[in-house]
Amino acid sequence: MNQIETKKGKKKEELTRRDNNSFFEEDIDTSNDDNDSESEKSSEEDENTEEETSSEDNNSEINVINAKGSKKRRNKHAPMEMSSKRPVSRFRQIVEIPKSMKQKRDPRFDSLSGKFNEDLYEKTYSFLNEYKKSEIEQIKSQISKEKDTVEKSRLQQLLSKLQSKLANEKNIKRKKELKHERKKREVELVYKGKKPYYYKKSDVKKLELIDKFSKLQESDPKVLEKVIEKRRKKNASIKHKYIPFKRRKSD
Repeated sequence: MNQIETKKGKKKEELTRRDNNSFFEEDIDTSNDDNDSESEKSSEEDENTEEETSSEDNNSEINVINAKGSKKRRNKHAPMEMSSKRPVSRFRQIVEIPKSMKQKRDPRFDSLSGKFNEDLYEKTYSFLNEYKKSEIEQIKSQISKEKDTVEKSRLQQLLSKLQSKLANEKNIKRKKELKHERKKREVELVYKGKKPYYYKKSDVKKLELIDKFSKLQESDPKVLEKVIEKRRKKNASIKHKYIPFKRRKSD
């Protein structure tokens, strides 16, 4: 009886041990499953973060690419990056030139130089006309002394160029004076109560010609006759263009 009871007790102990072992194994399995699920979640999160970072990098690279195909440098010391999708041109800019060297400034059209005052400019540099006149006199004396025909013709061309330039400047100056006089006269008439009169281009041209011919009449009447004759021929040639050709009779 004692042996039977001991055997039964041993069997009970083995059963309890097995139950305990199975319980621990189930706990271990559940813990492993939890760990596996957590590791899978972490791996999925890592993959998502990698995809997000890669998409951000791609977006940043796309944003960095310029219209010309070059990429902006992430660092100023880094070399320029070009897109491999565009063909390389022969006439490409290898070295970047700084903007300070590229920009050119013309003082005539720059606001930093201020507004151009033509009257002040003419008054300030009026002495240049005296230099031009003295230069013309020197060239005249050189022409009278020169014996070489080639050099003499060159000096004559230079003399005619300077004389025409000086005469043109004088003519422009006189036109400005006449314009100023007309404006002054019109302002006085407006103050008196009359309506302002705006001159046409043809009227201005006539007034300038009258002034020119009156000056020539005072200085040299012969020169005036030559100028009038030259002008008459010019007008006749212009009118002759509009005359129809004479039709020939058929044979």
